[in-house]
Amino acid sequence: MREHQFFRIFQHEPMFPIISLVDDAREFPEQLGSKKKFWLRIDEKPYLFKIGRPRTGENWAEKIAAELAELLGLPHAHYDLAVWREQKGVLSPGIVPEGGHLILGNELLADIHADYPESKGRRVPEHTLGRIHALLIDPTIGFPPSWHPPSNTISTAYDLFLGYLLLDAWIANQDRHHENWGLVEHKNDTYLAPSFDHAASMGQNETDDTRRVRLTTKDQRRHISAYVKKARSAIHEGETSKKPMLTFDLFQKAAARSPQTAQIWLDQLQKISENDCWNLFEKLPLGEITPPAKQFALTLLALNRKRLLDP
Repeated sequence: MREHQFFRIFQHEPMFPIISLVDDAREFPEQLGSKKKFWLRIDEKPYLFKIGRPRTGENWAEKIAAELAELLGLPHAHYDLAVWREQKGVLSPGIVPEGGHLILGNELLADIHADYPESKGRRVPEHTLGRIHALLIDPTIGFPPSWHPPSNTISTAYDLFLGYLLLDAWIANQDRHHENWGLVEHKNDTYLAPSFDHAASMGQNETDDTRRVRLTTKDQRRHISAYVKKARSAIHEGETSKKPMLTFDLFQKAAARSPQTAQIWLDQLQKISENDCWNLFEKLPLGEITPPAKQFALTLLALNRKRLLDP
């Protein structure tokens, strides 16, 4: 099988900065999720610092995924690489305006469906595409302030969420569980929250030995071309389904509910070249990602892009 080759087009662009936080920056912990994280204030604005787990690429994956979301034209949480007391992580400004409130997917669905397991963290068959679609086609749910859709075809929160699912399929994000999306209520407005938490993507948790094998093996069952087809979302097709849908299948089924919008997002993906992706990875500071991890992630992105554009 033909291996993807990536050639850097040299650009005089600065590296992504690493922000150094003062030792006493921590104000109060964030309870949501499984990672160590805490809130702090910078220039009177709330920021969340998340510490990447050891021996993973969670930090670079979070940063790169946000930059890829930007290229797609999606509203997203912004992330900077950061370090606190020699612990590396990512720093993100809060996505909820002052006086606003983030309502997560599990709360939203539990408010509609009496039997919804709101407190269950993972493996929730009730977290279905149909329920999400029914919720997000509500015309009273808007878009994040200051975000402008790439086409007037994108008219509902579901149309925007479809872009999030395209991003997930492209980067192999397996963490779109019911606490990783939601709505923001602010004053008299309700809108879909920007996309956030994309660290479980691009094979960031694989070892370099595994990456090398998958990139070079002649065993097609172990090759990266087979690996990319196994990424699963955290959204189910139906309440009786035993496993959540594959990220690729989820986007395809979600796209069938709004095909014109799906094409808009695919057109956005079409505009992004392999060199665009390469240049993002080249901006990661030395020591943030290994060469095998970079090659693996770039190959994964290229393969998934081709699968999405030429199904």
